[in-house]
Amino acid sequence: MERSGAAGVYIVIEGNDGTGKSTQVDMLAAWLRERGREVVVVEEPGSDDEAKTTPVANEYRRVLKDDRFKLDPEVNVLLFSAARRELWFHKIEPALQRGAVVLSSRSYLSTLVYQGHGEGIAQEAIINMTKRFTSERYMNPDFVVVLFADDRVRQQRIVERGTAEAVDSFESRDDAFQQKINDGYQTVAKTHNIPLVLAERSPTDVHQQILQEISKNNIDF
Repeated sequence: MERSGAAGVYIVIEGNDGTGKSTQVDMLAAWLRERGREVVVVEEPGSDDEAKTTPVANEYRRVLKDDRFKLDPEVNVLLFSAARRELWFHKIEPALQRGAVVLSSRSYLSTLVYQGHGEGIAQEAIINMTKRFTSERYMNPDFVVVLFADDRVRQQRIVERGTAEAVDSFESRDDAFQQKINDGYQTVAKTHNIPLVLAERSPTDVHQQILQEISKNNIDF
């Protein structure tokens, strides 16, 4: 990813459900705070933690995650883009402008995978809409990593989350869809030259691998 010259540092941790994105974001946030950096954590398209989202973004998320609604793929793209715009202009960009490190669980790359590879929307259409709804700074984080894990491992982790995070409309889809998502992440990572990190190891091991990848990219904290 080409680095922008704007203030702050914008880091994205991507991956399918059950790969440990939130755990790795929290570990990286703690590591950075120990070194005196202001850290803002966000989750796309929203979060159960109000500190990681905005009220408007969470309303879009509520509809997207509701398994009662069988939304058209293009509607999904629009809703994700709307939530993304809300988070970018009201939470992420202001934090970057004051020099904070922003750690995001997911980005538009998830839409390229889920709605592009999974639901058949053209990649170019998703990219163009994302550019229209956000900015070049959003499109070019300082660092991105994709976590991946065997499907059995992921599904077990999702089950173990229990009532803490109910299965949503995407997690509940069939095995064929899940395989498209797994393949899609690998394709997107290769296309955009994003490092892949095996997430089946211990959280500490994965954290260390992410730090190594950050070091390779000469990110200045």
